[in-house]
Amino acid sequence: METISIELSQEVYRSDAEKMVNWLSDKEIISNLNEDSNVTRNLINMINRIDMPILTHLFNNNCSFFTIKNINQTVGFLRLIPKNKGVEIVIAVGEKELWGRGIGYNAVLEALKKAFFDLRTDKVVAKVKKANKRSRNLFKGIGFTEVKELEKEVEYHMTKDAFWKIAS
Repeated sequence: METISIELSQEVYRSDAEKMVNWLSDKEIISNLNEDSNVTRNLINMINRIDMPILTHLFNNNCSFFTIKNINQTVGFLRLIPKNKGVEIVIAVGEKELWGRGIGYNAVLEALKKAFFDLRTDKVVAKVKKANKRSRNLFKGIGFTEVKELEKEVEYHMTKDAFWKIAS
């Protein structure tokens, strides 16, 4: 199957937020995320309350928020959240028909560049639900190291030094 190229964009438009509401209303998608149970309702309230075409400033509070775009459309989102001398990464590919096409892989690689080069972090952490085999395989496949298994999730780390080896 052909891999789909992507780009990360920090611009968040109303249409992107509306797509996120649809994705976060999908039981299969939300079951794989560690999102607050009120996230969909909060997003709907924000869209209804703010009458602006660009909502970027509302998504970049305390983190770097990106939409994942392929040539035609927004297909997911990614956050880089500064935490405990590192950055936590959260990713969701919302267009299920595109799962398994390399979008997550390419988005995480782009996010690692931003985390290590732009944010100058020493470590990126991914906390993935145990049942989310796709994401677990994604992070292991990129070279993240499994460091902790908790009751409901597995924690993976990528250090700056490990990333340099992968990138070179």
